[in-house]
Amino acid sequence: MAKEQVINDDKRKKKVKKIIIIVLTVVLILIIAFIGVLFGVGNYLVDFAVKRNDDFNVNLDPSNDGEHTQTEGEKIIEENREAFKAYTDSWLEKVDTEQVSITNDDLKLKGNIYYSDETSHDWALLLHGYRDSSASMRNFAAVYNQELNINCLLPDMRACGESEGTYLGMGYLDSLDVVKWVDLIVEKDPEANIFISGVSMGGATTMMVSGLELKDNVKCFIEDCGYTSVWDIFAHELDFLFGLPTFPVLDVASTVCDMKASYSFKEASSLKRLAKSTEPMLFIHGENDSFVPFEMLDKVYAAKTQGEKEKLVIKDAGHAEAYLRDPQTYFSTAFDFLNKYL
Repeated sequence: MAKEQVINDDKRKKKVKKIIIIVLTVVLILIIAFIGVLFGVGNYLVDFAVKRNDDFNVNLDPSNDGEHTQTEGEKIIEENREAFKAYTDSWLEKVDTEQVSITNDDLKLKGNIYYSDETSHDWALLLHGYRDSSASMRNFAAVYNQELNINCLLPDMRACGESEGTYLGMGYLDSLDVVKWVDLIVEKDPEANIFISGVSMGGATTMMVSGLELKDNVKCFIEDCGYTSVWDIFAHELDFLFGLPTFPVLDVASTVCDMKASYSFKEASSLKRLAKSTEPMLFIHGENDSFVPFEMLDKVYAAKTQGEKEKLVIKDAGHAEAYLRDPQTYFSTAFDFLNKYL
């Protein structure tokens, strides 16, 4: 009887052991599958958000979905857009230009210089927005060139326009490229007085480069609707576009981005770089911005604790629309700022 009991106990133990192994195997498979799904989602998000796509088309301001009656402010923006186009087209017919390039991270990056007269040593380095190109900054160049006699360099940032690159730098890698663009300007004009300005991703680039070690030729910065960090802006869009939680989706996507593009979302922070910024900066934001939330303005403004700073809010302006909604206030404020520091 005792012998049979031992045999039964052994059988029972083997059965339990077998069940445990099966359960652990299933759990392990599920964990591996879950991790695989997470990395698949992370990989998709990285490719969607930062991989080069010259045909990419997205509404950068979710408030402008084309399904509402056009407001008075939107009518003003459209009228000014047409006026700027005519103004800039006329300027392009007569301005002297030069195609230039730099190399950084083994990427050839291209840009265009729009010259003022030979007496000017003032320079603007104008940085475009997310998935855009240098052409989007021509309106600004036309104004600064004709009204203030400023030479303007408009680069295509990495993975944009005519520049090489597989992944967008989202301002973080671009800030290192901008250092090289500054070097190019100083090589051409050792007496150059430079201001750096950008819109949206270009605004974030402006803030990020302001915290780096730059040549003394760089005198001040103007940032327009830049974001606090890549993590923050992607968290905002992750919720809006996909309704997905930050954890663990964004954490995994950030890791994937670090592996593919050599930066993580949290290290790509305007706030961290602004803490080291010492030169004067003008912060501009449209009050109705839904893509880069308006509340980010106060955060980036507060992050700059050294040097002079100013703030301009344009009412009834969406993302990257501040200069179109109220060009008089926008450029008079910019001109006053530049006259003090450039």
